[in-house]
Amino acid sequence: MRRLVLVVFLLLLACGKRGDPHPPVPIIPKATSDLVVAQRGPSVFLSWSYPTLTTAGQKLGAIRRIVVQRYVEELPVTQPPRDLKTLLPGDVDTTLPTAVALFAKVPPISRTQFMRLAQRLDTLEAAKIPAATAGSRILYQDNPPLRTEDGRPVRIDYAVVTVGSSARSELSNIVTIVPIDVPQPPSALTAVAQAQGVVLTWKAPEKTITGAANPHVIGFDIYRITKGEKSDALAKPVNAAPIGETSYTDVPPYGDFEYWVSAVASGGPPRIESEGSDPAAVTFKDLLPPPPPSGLTALVETDAVRLVWDPVAAPDLAGYKIYRTEGTGIGALKEVGSFALTPQPIPQTNYRDTSVKHGISYYYSVSSIDKSGNESKPVKTDWVLVPRTPGVP
Repeated sequence: MRRLVLVVFLLLLACGKRGDPHPPVPIIPKATSDLVVAQRGPSVFLSWSYPTLTTAGQKLGAIRRIVVQRYVEELPVTQPPRDLKTLLPGDVDTTLPTAVALFAKVPPISRTQFMRLAQRLDTLEAAKIPAATAGSRILYQDNPPLRTEDGRPVRIDYAVVTVGSSARSELSNIVTIVPIDVPQPPSALTAVAQAQGVVLTWKAPEKTITGAANPHVIGFDIYRITKGEKSDALAKPVNAAPIGETSYTDVPPYGDFEYWVSAVASGGPPRIESEGSDPAAVTFKDLLPPPPPSGLTALVETDAVRLVWDPVAAPDLAGYKIYRTEGTGIGALKEVGSFALTPQPIPQTNYRDTSVKHGISYYYSVSSIDKSGNESKPVKTDWVLVPRTPGVP
């Protein structure tokens, strides 16, 4: 019996074996879905989030490269550019640049067509990706043709593919832009700090980057960075919509800033605008004085004048300054001199002047000062006289 059990046990052991080896599950990068495009001057910029996830929702490891693909479409010869003066109602949207309006009637390229026709524009190898990364996004600059050799507009389609350690992602979303002869940058930008904010003024461009007159401009975009900060080619402007005038008042937080302005040819998307103007630096600080004190009263005491007033409600109040003016004459007094009794602000709402002289008339002024050094208008007392005989008015 024992021998039979042993034989059965050995047979069972002989039946057990490892299965056939399976290849490792590939780590597939998740396809980019937020690729955006914009034109700034003669350049076209692409921006997309840094790839961080796999198709399984796991953290993506090493990236070998990112491939940028591009397809350039030419406007059909049957739709040549036409002078705006010769366009009939309904031909194109005259609020858009002509090239953009003409392409609006051409159906967009399909995903299947793009995958068949697009060519590899560039490859960002792993070592180049950090230099192209700003924050959590990757920025890529292209300098495509603005038109065909015979002068027809072109439409350019872009997409990117992420290549991981063992697999590549699917094609990203496709973005499309019709690059145009954009305006030259605005000129003569000035930035002046005033109490209400930073006042910007500039001159509108009169030509395009190729020298053509009457550039298509629908407004202007304002850009601001903190001094020392790196500018972003696709940063969002300060204004929510293009500014129709050549001036703008910005109300930033207090600090040191640089501003520049671009001329917008199309609000998009995609956005098409000029390169930025020369920057203008400015320091913006609190320039609004606090409210003046109220309830100021001068009380004549023996050998002194006591001043009392109501406190000023200001969150950045530094204190109060006291001024004294001396008068001379009989009847109608004349001012003969004023000076500050408190060169530095005092925190309390009362002050006792013990440097008065008997028989001399004075009036006092009190102002409030904030921590930025802004001083309110002074409030004054009536003339007061310290009698020559104490206790006798």
